[in-house]
This record gives sequence, C-alpha cells and structure tokens, in this order.
Amino acid sequence: MKQLLRPRTVAEGSAESASRRTATVPPVTEPATWGLRRSLLDLTDKLHLAKPAVRLYELALAAKAEVAAGGRTHAADGLPVPPARLRAQIGPLHADAAFFLQSGERQAELVRELLRQDGTAIDELEAILDWGCGCGRILRHWAGLERTRVFGCDIDPRMVEWCAKHLRFADVTVNELTPPLPYADSSFDLVYAFSVFTHLSEELQHAWMRECSRVLRPGGYLLMSTLGEYYVARKRLTKSERESFSNGNVVVLYEQAPGTSLCSAYHPPDYVHGTLAAGFDLVSFRPAADDGRHDIHLLRKPAPA
Repeated sequence: MKQLLRPRTVAEGSAESASRRTATVPPVTEPATWGLRRSLLDLTDKLHLAKPAVRLYELALAAKAEVAAGGRTHAADGLPVPPARLRAQIGPLHADAAFFLQSGERQAELVRELLRQDGTAIDELEAILDWGCGCGRILRHWAGLERTRVFGCDIDPRMVEWCAKHLRFADVTVNELTPPLPYADSSFDLVYAFSVFTHLSEELQHAWMRECSRVLRPGGYLLMSTLGEYYVARKRLTKSERESFSNGNVVVLYEQAPGTSLCSAYHPPDYVHGTLAAGFDLVSFRPAADDGRHDIHLLRKPAPA
C-alpha cells in the first residue's frame, strides 16, 4: 500500500532535553476510509443538516449499544456507567461501555505516567481540573485520590448533571463555550483537556489557552490532546488543507460548530509548541500516543523568575 505520509521527527521530553531526544511519528500505511464520510459531511453542511445528521448518528449508536449492554448499569469499580446516549456524544467508539471504561482508565494512567516522568505524583497535587469532563470518562478514575481536590467542567449541562449525581467525590460545574472558567486565578496544579482543543475554532483555542494559564498556578501543568499527522494521513483533509498543515498551520473544519464533534481541528506539533502554547514550557510530547491516536502534549506554566 502506498504510504500517505513520511515519518516526521519531533521534539519529545523536557524543554531542556528536547534538543537531545526525538520521537518519530510512524508512517500510516493502512487504507484511509474517511474520505467518503468527509464528502457526505461537506454536503450535509452545505444544506445546514450536518449537526442534526451527526446527532442522529450518535443516537443510533446509543440505541445499538444499550441493546448490546444487556442492562449493565455499574462498572467493576462500583461506580455507575453513564447511559449510552451520553457516551456516544464523546465519540462513536465510546457508545460501547467496555471501550468507554477502558479508554478512560488508560488515559488516566497516561496522565499519571507523564507527571511521574517529570518527578510529580498526581496524589501530591492539591487540586486538578478535568476541563471538558463529559460524563466522567477520565474523571471517575480519580475517586481514590484522598488529598487531591478533583474538579470537572463541561459545556453540556446533561453531562455535568450526571457527574454531579454519580461522581460525588468531584466538584463539577457547567462552563460556557467561551472563557472565563468559574474559578479564581492560580486555582489548579493540573488542568487536562482530552478532545477539547480538537473541537474549537482557532480563535477560541487561543482564548482558552490564555484562560488555562490564568487558572493554573505558576509551575502548574496543562496536558492536552490534538489531532496530528496520524489523522492527516487518513485523508480527512483536502489537498490544500494538507498543504496548509504541512506549512505549519492549524486546520479547522466546520468551525461554525465549535464545541461539537462536527468541528475538528488538526494541529502540527510545531504550531502547538511554538504558537498556541507559546507562553508555556514544553515538558513532553508523544505523537499518536493514546487509544485514539491523539498527540499528547504536557506543558508547564512558567514560574516567576
């Protein structure tokens, strides 16, 4: 099969050692099947039907998943499993309860691992924020933190309502699509955002990056995921969009629908580190790292000199 994208060498590790350690994005050789879906989305978007079409798709997945679950209501950890109609909004694969639970557990472990590699244990932090907590996919895995205050926020009131009812160890609230967050300056030691910047317009991304800096304490961490070269290689972008990405620009599709799964942003790593997160220090970077093959960036807010 034809390679769609050549490997690209990128910086990884602490900012101090970035020049000495590199990671290579593996070439993607699998067939790219997303092209037809992109064409259909473009068509429905022109007809102003894209958002309802995506919602109908999510509901269909949820109905199928509910039947397959056979009435399962709780996970092995004893916590309730959110309904499929909420899980499907996170992404198609998460309609399946087993995948939802497994991916959340693995991403929680990834957070722990990245912090640990920088010499920090998550249970030593005073306060953490799951920004874009959804229905608690990752949030639920902090139930055992005894000293760390756990917060979560999301733009979807139904998601927040479910978390408030079933994940009572966490303080959850609704936030707006635009800043600010309902927290004081320097409130958190860690803010993490999985699949958040991937669904925002470029303007909103920069506004939220500034807001994350505001609520982080000096020396605090921001962990974020983006769609990088792995996804570009799957023919999600047109030729001109791929060229723009290769030239170092963020590419945002359907940016008139920010905050939904329809809006999708594709970030060159250098754009993230040099432009979007220019006010942060790069701690570590892992390309195509999690179950969803998102790029993972761990950043630190600089402490005062």
